[in-house]
Amino acid sequence: MTEPRRSIADLRSCAAQHLLTYTDLSGERAFATYDRQGDPYVLTPLDCLAPALLSVPIGYRQVVPLFRPDGPGALVLQAMQAVLDSAAGRSATFLEADLRAGEGAWALVDQALIASGEAGGHGVPGFKAVSVTKILHRKRPHLVPIFDRTVYRFYTGQAPPYGPYRDTPRRLWPLLQADLRANQEWLEELASPLRTPDGRPLSLLRAADIIIWEHHATA
Repeated sequence: MTEPRRSIADLRSCAAQHLLTYTDLSGERAFATYDRQGDPYVLTPLDCLAPALLSVPIGYRQVVPLFRPDGPGALVLQAMQAVLDSAAGRSATFLEADLRAGEGAWALVDQALIASGEAGGHGVPGFKAVSVTKILHRKRPHLVPIFDRTVYRFYTGQAPPYGPYRDTPRRLWPLLQADLRANQEWLEELASPLRTPDGRPLSLLRAADIIIWEHHATA
């Protein structure tokens, strides 16, 4: 059964509490661990294991192939590293991105998803869009949103299909972008006083992800 689509504006009354709960360094959430950026220009094996901190079933079977000298895994790592190497990607934001452009910072994000197998590529078994976005979000928190089952259901009214997602992330992005644009002012006001464990301002993308996920987790 399809659930009705929602807007993050529906959560405005409880959003501040959700952010405070999730970003409490003494709390039970992954904020104290996942939200440490490390080197913003390099992907290490530990960076690629970081999605596990957000409950993604990822381990050595998925990460070891990324660091082989060749093969599908190496291509996935190269595609993700290209996002970090892009000069445009260092200042680009998801809210301003042209999601249909064939070049530029967002196109590189899309290519990383394709390399992972999410849009018809071969990729590494078990390494999906969820992992790609949760790896890249830590490095480019203003550009790469997290692809999460909870957020996907919130905006589409449906759970993403099991197995290869194919073009499923591309269905979420325009819905998420339009809603965050419409609610940018109050989201930025909520996020602006907050800092990550390593002292960076909390991005609007991460704030929105936290609000929606925490609302679902505590409903």
